Amino acid sequence: MEIRTVEAGRGAGWLGDGFDYFKRSAGAWIAITVVIFVIFMALNFVPVFGGLAGQLLAPVFSAGILLGCKSMDEGGEMEFGYLFKAFSINPGPLIVVGALYVAAVIVLGIFMLILAFILLGGMETITQLMNQDASGLLQNLPMLLVVLLVGLGLYVPVLMGLWFAPALVALGGLSVQDAVSGSFTGCLRNIMPFLIWGIIGLLLFIVAIIPMGLGLLVLIPMLWASTYVAYKEIFVIQAAP
Repeated sequence: MEIRTVEAGRGAGWLGDGFDYFKRSAGAWIAITVVIFVIFMALNFVPVFGGLAGQLLAPVFSAGILLGCKSMDEGGEMEFGYLFKAFSINPGPLIVVGALYVAAVIVLGIFMLILAFILLGGMETITQLMNQDASGLLQNLPMLLVVLLVGLGLYVPVLMGLWFAPALVALGGLSVQDAVSGSFTGCLRNIMPFLIWGIIGLLLFIVAIIPMGLGLLVLIPMLWASTYVAYKEIFVIQAAP
C-alpha cells in the first residue's frame, strides 16, 4: 500500500468533487441520507443496545455508500441499494471497525471521568455539575476546559485511525489492523488538507442548517463522496502477486 501526501488545497477540492458526485445522482443520494437518518433515529429509541447497534453498523453502511461512489467513479450511478450493499460482502471486519470505535470511546470516556475526578476534587463536584449547578460550572470552568481539550486531543487520533478504515476494508481488501494503521498514517500525512476540509465543512454545515436543516440533504452526501475522493487520492493499493 502506497500512502500519498496531497496538496493542502485538495481539502477544498475534495468537497467540490463531492458535490459533483451528488449532482450526478441527487435523488439517490437524498433517499440514502433520509433513510440512514431514520434508521439511526429508530435505533436510538431502543434502550442501551440501539445506540450500540448503530455504532457497530455505521461502518457497514459507510462501506456500502463508498462502494456506490466507486461505481460512480467507474461510470455508473449511485443507487439506493448501495446503502445495504456491504451487508452482503463480508460485513464482519466492518463490524469489528465499529466495535473498535465503541471500545475507544468507552476507554476515552473513563479516562476523562478519572481526569475530571482528579482536577475537580471529587465526585461531589462532578455530581453538582451534572445537576446543572450554574455557580459550580463557572467556578470550575477552567478545569472543565482542560478536561474537554484533553479529551478532544485524544479523540482526534481515534478518528484518524478509523476515518478511512471502512474504505480500506471494503474497497482495498485490507485486514482491520492494516486498515486502521493505514487510515491513521494517511490522515497524519495529510493534516493540512484535512484541516482545510474540516474548516470549510464546518462553515458549510452552519449554512446547511439555516433552511430548517434541509441543506444537510446536500452536505451529508458531499461529505460522504469527498471521503471517497480523498481515499482514492491518498491510498494506492496493489494486489499481491
